[in-house]
Amino acid sequence: MPVDIVTYLSQPRLSTYVSACGGDEAIALDLYRANAQVSGLAFTSLHYFEVILRNALDAELARWNLSACGRADWTLHAAPLLLAVIGLERLKDARDAAWRAVGRKRSPTHDDVVAQLSLGTWRYMLPSARHQGKQKLWDDAIEQSFPNRHGVSAASIAQSVSIAYDFRNRVAHHEPVFALDLRGKRRAMRDVLNSVGGPARKWFVEHDPLAPGLNDFYAQWPQLERKN
Repeated sequence: MPVDIVTYLSQPRLSTYVSACGGDEAIALDLYRANAQVSGLAFTSLHYFEVILRNALDAELARWNLSACGRADWTLHAAPLLLAVIGLERLKDARDAAWRAVGRKRSPTHDDVVAQLSLGTWRYMLPSARHQGKQKLWDDAIEQSFPNRHGVSAASIAQSVSIAYDFRNRVAHHEPVFALDLRGKRRAMRDVLNSVGGPARKWFVEHDPLAPGLNDFYAQWPQLERKN
């Protein structure tokens, strides 16, 4: 491996790959590139997943908030229960980000603020046995975002969203993902979208680039595939 590439990529960053490749730096660099390519495909799949999920949740929260306080734009006028669940700071940060995104040329709309809420925020809003407010919001509103869940538990949906969230963080921070159960990560996204609706799952499966990308990746690196 050219010494300048080692310098620029750094030995600490490459060490995980070198270890996985039995100390062979040339093969490790190939794995590094393959990992980056898979991460790029995963980011597109996560993009689809997050947008579909957040719009499904937003639609039901808007209906619920309209009933609760007469306003559908819950990111700007949240009913007390919703505000207690999501937290004022999270909403404030999203509103501030929306102001920056529109360049202060106009007031941000509800949709502008929704677009600034992170996947972590959507994950945080899902029910928790330790949080009565989240459970009530699930029962009253968020459950309706998953009309196709057919017996899939709320805990299972929350766990699958958490799997996707953790995967997104690894991808976004350029971390090694090659040793993870990558097919399992994709399956978690697919299963959540199936609970949202059959058309959502169908569109995701038809356009998701990660599934064919993983076939190519594991054809090149079969020793890395986890067998379930």
